[in-house]
Amino acid sequence: MLTVIHKHAIVYIKLTIAFVAIAIIPTILFLFFWFKAYPLQEFYQRGIIAGIFLSLYFLYCLLSLTIAWINEQFDVFIVTNHRLIDVTQITFLKRSVTSTPLEQIQDTTGAVHGLIPTLLRYGDLTVQTAAGEASDFFIDRISDPNGVAQKILDWAHKKREGKKIIPES
Repeated sequence: MLTVIHKHAIVYIKLTIAFVAIAIIPTILFLFFWFKAYPLQEFYQRGIIAGIFLSLYFLYCLLSLTIAWINEQFDVFIVTNHRLIDVTQITFLKRSVTSTPLEQIQDTTGAVHGLIPTLLRYGDLTVQTAAGEASDFFIDRISDPNGVAQKILDWAHKKREGKKIIPES
């Protein structure tokens, strides 16, 4: 195996920020205002019911975060000495695996758009094969897409020329 290409860490930071904004902050605010309006000693039963609904809301948000994390974590490119394998997690229980021989790779494109992606050096990678547009491989938000694109293209040239490909350390 030459390399495994995962998504940039910014993807997981964005998921964490979204979880905090959607689940944790509203939960804290709800509890603060609820217990201010309905003291637990006087409104014990209402507090229990509110706690149950709040727990269900929090669990739903946690489940949504887990599914979003899985959808991002399992999008990978695997480059071996012989093939490029694209594993795409489409939904929670649906995955697509596509591969192509290294010698069929014709072009690679790394694209970085925007201020934050430029500063953090992450972007999108597209790999074009000899089969035409129907077999383009794409992965978004990876670290150093231009460098990765160049490495894949170099490995493809070496494979076509019959040279030995040395794995990364």
